[in-house]
Amino acid sequence: MSNLDKTHPENTYPKNTYLDNILEQPDVLRSITQLYQDSDVWEAIHQAWSSRSQYRLVLTGLGASFNALYPARYYLHQQGLPALHIDTGELIHYLPELLQQPLFLVVVSQSGESIEIQRLLEQIAQQRSAGSPHWLVSITNQSGNRLAQASDLALYTQAGREVGVATKTYTSTLAVLHWLARAIAGQPLHAQEILQVADHCDLFLADWQVTIQPAFSAAKDAASFALVARGPSIASACNGALGLQEAARCPASGYVGSQFRHGPMEMISPALATLLWTLPDQTFDLSARMAKDIGDRGGCLVTMGAAVPGLDNAHISLPRLSSWLSPILDILPVQLLIAELAEAQGIIPGQFRWSGKVIHQE
Repeated sequence: MSNLDKTHPENTYPKNTYLDNILEQPDVLRSITQLYQDSDVWEAIHQAWSSRSQYRLVLTGLGASFNALYPARYYLHQQGLPALHIDTGELIHYLPELLQQPLFLVVVSQSGESIEIQRLLEQIAQQRSAGSPHWLVSITNQSGNRLAQASDLALYTQAGREVGVATKTYTSTLAVLHWLARAIAGQPLHAQEILQVADHCDLFLADWQVTIQPAFSAAKDAASFALVARGPSIASACNGALGLQEAARCPASGYVGSQFRHGPMEMISPALATLLWTLPDQTFDLSARMAKDIGDRGGCLVTMGAAVPGLDNAHISLPRLSSWLSPILDILPVQLLIAELAEAQGIIPGQFRWSGKVIHQE
């Protein structure tokens, strides 16, 4: 039984805990679907892009907001719309010349107030006054922030109050970014898909203690974590690692599957817990082979997705979804594992020691 002895949906935990935020995610997805499914904002975005298709398309954010951009970036590229995916801090300090070009900017920030975002807005204002055209669409959690106010078009996840570590703001951002990417590409919204994902999330969360227990038992004594994925779910590997660092204070890194083979596999040992997404997509065979190699080398392994035949390791089964939408669901096992690991260490997830929900200093 989980060491977090709580139930769902009749929850007895305090409101607005980290776990509370995790369990709210299906309802948040339904809420933003209701908000945006009939909105004319998507046509406005498509028209804005159509009239600026010669602009460079730039996707930027920090932390969880940066990670959430991976699926949208992949989707846009597959639609023949190359997009630059750049950390905001690197953009303002090492690529400021890029801001001198005509840009269609997608800027993601939960608060809209982080220091790098403010520096970016200052540089954009300077370039606009010098005659460089930009069109800025932002995604933040709620209105009234400086990023939203400076945007040509502002989108909101309206996920509500959240403890320090991004959970529901992250998954709701994934949903809005998917719609945004579809709008830029001139594709229909398909809001029903997000509702189906929300239903799958509900099913996964309904018995989460039992589902997570094998992974917790396998990983609870690990000294560090490697999270490995391919395709759009790279977002989950990177954001899962970020969550482990923030909420459970564990050394953790997110890896693209191919990159993990090029060196990091040397770290495989019982002390390294490798969380490997084995999603049933075009790279399943590659992920299955990696899972077998990790097992053969005595590594601590947790697979998430489709079970790998012939392996006897901790496994969390996930339903097959569109690759573009799967990251909304396949981050849930890691979020819940983080809650378990933090509880085992006496850590209250979301209580920052050295950082904070909004970063005010570079």
